[in-house]
Amino acid sequence: MKFPIAVFFVALMLGACASDPPQPDWIAGNSKSYSSAQYLIGHGMAATQEEAKDRARADLSKIFQVAVVAESEDSQKFKNEPAGVTTGQYETASSRHISTRTEQIIRGIQIAELWQDPLTHTYYALAILPRLQTAASLRQQISQLDEATKNYIEQSRLSSDLFLQIATATRALESQQERAGLQQSLQIVDATGQGVVSPWNSAVLKADRDELIKRVRLVPQVSADAPPGLAEAVAGALAQAGFMITPGQNAEYLLQARMNLTDLGLKEGWYWQRGDLEITLSEAASGRIRGTQHWPIKSNAPDRETAIKRAMDQAGIILNQNLGAAIVNMANSR
Repeated sequence: MKFPIAVFFVALMLGACASDPPQPDWIAGNSKSYSSAQYLIGHGMAATQEEAKDRARADLSKIFQVAVVAESEDSQKFKNEPAGVTTGQYETASSRHISTRTEQIIRGIQIAELWQDPLTHTYYALAILPRLQTAASLRQQISQLDEATKNYIEQSRLSSDLFLQIATATRALESQQERAGLQQSLQIVDATGQGVVSPWNSAVLKADRDELIKRVRLVPQVSADAPPGLAEAVAGALAQAGFMITPGQNAEYLLQARMNLTDLGLKEGWYWQRGDLEITLSEAASGRIRGTQHWPIKSNAPDRETAIKRAMDQAGIILNQNLGAAIVNMANSR
């Protein structure tokens, strides 16, 4: 008995469809194999396998990236209090550590399953992150930061050197700010959403550190050949970092500022200025130098006056961002 050719091809197609793997449950919703109670999950779809995998990882990692942004915003708001005083240079390290540790979490994401739609040929990827193992790692890191905070606080209280007190108090604060980022990640990973409550209040740690900074008796001096505006820039940066300027003979430390600008002339329609900004910290009584810090300066503008102004503006930004931390570092480098 002969079958028509059309019937043969229909039977062949039906057989092929019957052999196609069914669509996994995780495409449309939750997965039985990777429950939300045990895993964080991300989905991705694309024309190629690798792009689908990348999108699945990105979908899952967004949860932690949002937490990092929120922590950065909270930190920025926290740094601007009270009374508009900012001490951002001290929080840079902790923000960097938060991002680094978040990247470590993201590197733990695995591609658990991959499926291709037989009709559209679109690839689907499922990314997972085990809650239990990730939470255990985060708790361990939080415990280490709490132990470090405890040691820094103890060092600050026992030291008789004011700058060492400031440095260790700053490290204690940075440790807790870094911990806050890990706590946010742990609250995401932990199925209970609780995490680990900190034994310290970061606002109290910051207030204690700022009080130590205010106790530093320091007076700034600017070299006679410095460009106009440098004295104001140094004074403003000291105030922003929380230092109180002590005039006259009551100062224990002298902060000398120099800035040498070289006019490079007109090049390709722009006037260029290049220079060096130097800060030196010394003991007022003995003249002993505790440290020196240099920053390069370079600016350009359509006219010479604007180029000089831009160089001074750049110096002001550098001082505002770095002067406070530089003073503490120089004072501790004995």
